[in-house]
Amino acid sequence: MNVKLMALGLLVPVFAWAQTVEVRADRDSHVYRCGEPTTFTVRVVDKDNQPLTAGQLSVVLSNFGTQQVAYAAFDLAKANPVTCTGTLHEPGFLKCTAVVKLDKAQVRGVSGAAYEPEKIVAGSPRPADFDAYWDAAIARLEAEVPLDPRVERFDRYCSDKHEAFKVSFATFDGLRVYGFLSVPKGPGPFPVEVNVPGAGPGTTGPNVGMADRGFIHLVMNVHPFEPAADAEGQKKLYAEQDRQVQERYGVKRYCLAGAAQRETYFYYRIMLGINRAVNWVAARPDVDKTHFAYTGSSQGGGFGFYLLGLNRHFTKGVIHVPAITDLLGFQKGRDSGWPKLIENMRESDKAAAIKAAPYFDGAHFAPRITCPVRVSVGFIDETCPPAAVYAGYNALRVADKEIGHGIGMPHRVFPEFYNRFDQQWLRQR
Repeated sequence: MNVKLMALGLLVPVFAWAQTVEVRADRDSHVYRCGEPTTFTVRVVDKDNQPLTAGQLSVVLSNFGTQQVAYAAFDLAKANPVTCTGTLHEPGFLKCTAVVKLDKAQVRGVSGAAYEPEKIVAGSPRPADFDAYWDAAIARLEAEVPLDPRVERFDRYCSDKHEAFKVSFATFDGLRVYGFLSVPKGPGPFPVEVNVPGAGPGTTGPNVGMADRGFIHLVMNVHPFEPAADAEGQKKLYAEQDRQVQERYGVKRYCLAGAAQRETYFYYRIMLGINRAVNWVAARPDVDKTHFAYTGSSQGGGFGFYLLGLNRHFTKGVIHVPAITDLLGFQKGRDSGWPKLIENMRESDKAAAIKAAPYFDGAHFAPRITCPVRVSVGFIDETCPPAAVYAGYNALRVADKEIGHGIGMPHRVFPEFYNRFDQQWLRQR
């Protein structure tokens, strides 16, 4: 396993008011063997970086889940900085959460330490019929639903260097998937980059910057409605979708909808439809099939596992802080990956969703992937927990894989990862 550590982020401050809580582990790598102690040093400072001498500080060590490893309370008038020590005896991540109570605020700091992360496995076993199920789903869509590609020139995004298009493709149940294609002008062949956005309303336009750099670029939304003309309009369509989801399924967001059955879960028709879109792009005569890449973060990272696993056209992939991975992590006593599917189901659907969820777990798509992959993980990511990311990474069977440790990284991607994995690796020919 090739692990690249980012040097920044060892101090983990969370800013609020004029105070800062800094949390540091006693090892720069933040990586330990099971049973080894980690001592976290917590320092609370004011706007001038001077230690506070008043306030109550609590420090909790947990397993990024329900297991509390240690707890300590301190009076900053008596000690600052302070330390708290704990360990894990099985592979996972130790989380240190420090909260200081002041007169008018609570200020929080977080740090994380990895314990033999290369041994972390998903919270659910991979279904025996997983590959057969998805291969059959792809074949059935091709047999039953014509692709019906619709391509409309997007004039306002076109220039003397590139063309831009609105695109959509048919999927099951009369639905369509929607996105945008940017193509450099000229004969090609051009390398390809595919992206699915992170969770939220999605995009309303193409990434023409990539076309100007010589790439055919496809970005596909996960929402089965035609994108609005602008961000405000898109937000309204998105809110209406969630309203309908709540009314029908009793859940708050699209990413939870219909999970009691495999074929009704929100992502089922979407991922199959986007897979078709990828095939359609790959069939273009101006495509360089030797440079056909995917990159995405969060929800888009989860779709990296999906699409790289479903589609053989990809030659490289970057998966940043992936969501929809380790969906049943709670079965091992740790936080599940976003969107904490089972935890957010209505009670009547939970038993059925537990059976359906493994078929949508990025960790179970990982063994299908055959191209080189790069992954980034945030050690203090409370949305896509680091153990969930590692569960997906460890399930990759390709020899050419690498993971980057964002030691002080919450649910975002440090620019250094985009530079190293996307700019310097993914886009190099």
